[in-house]
Amino acid sequence: MERVDAHVHVFDRVSAQFPRTTSELAPAEREARAETLLAQMEAAGIDRAVLIDMGGTAIEHHRYVTHCVRRWPGRFTATGLVDPNDADPPARLRELVAQTGIRGIRLGSLDDGRATTAEQVRAYGLFAVARELRLNINVYGGADNLRCIGLLAPVFPEVVISLDHLGMCPSTPMRRDRWGRPRFDDEPIPPPSYPQVLELARFPNVYIKVSGEYAFSKQPYPYADMRPLVEQVYRAFGPERMMWCSDFPWIAVEPGYGRLAVLLEHHLPALGAAERELIMGGNALRVWFDR
Repeated sequence: MERVDAHVHVFDRVSAQFPRTTSELAPAEREARAETLLAQMEAAGIDRAVLIDMGGTAIEHHRYVTHCVRRWPGRFTATGLVDPNDADPPARLRELVAQTGIRGIRLGSLDDGRATTAEQVRAYGLFAVARELRLNINVYGGADNLRCIGLLAPVFPEVVISLDHLGMCPSTPMRRDRWGRPRFDDEPIPPPSYPQVLELARFPNVYIKVSGEYAFSKQPYPYADMRPLVEQVYRAFGPERMMWCSDFPWIAVEPGYGRLAVLLEHHLPALGAAERELIMGGNALRVWFDR
């Protein structure tokens, strides 16, 4: 079975060829190139990866991930970003898919918190386009998203909704640590929203990514304080809806890509071979690569 990293970020330095937005984590001069990722994947025995774009919502901001997928079509697929405040987000999503070939999008906010039905959720139109175009939706943001997913998931059962980073919904400030990684030092483990995360397992189209432990853990690798959350996710979602991810490049230096590739052995040591294959690649192959 091929092994798949279902959540990585790649980007080049800002240039006319590859424009992007900048941030504290990805300033203009920083790069996390696909060649570096591929070398680390090769060393760790990882075959494919899903590129999670973070460079901005404009079409041109997706040039680098589009370049990577076209150059290494057997190794990568990609997500994109759409501005939910755009005048017509569904139209922008159609345009983005037509020009880039992305297989999904990542959303940080689904609504302003007032929706009581699926149709009232601000992201409803994006989910409708995702159903039509067979796109996946990744969600990472505040706890209000969890209630919205509960409204949308049964209305769009064909759309795979992935909860990023073990379903953590940060409610505390992020800072950049000395390794250039995102850190949430004040976020409690488990967060108050975790019962809501686990309740979403009742919807068969809701998946969860096993990733981001380094950003929330209060302990060094192998992040023993995160193990209870991984065990709860395993009991709720089962191995059929869990996908392992490294969150490259933030982990490239500390603890290192190879150590992330074996983290599951620390948190779920009793996994059978078949279950491990599902989490480490089988599910992502089916969801992202139609395998």
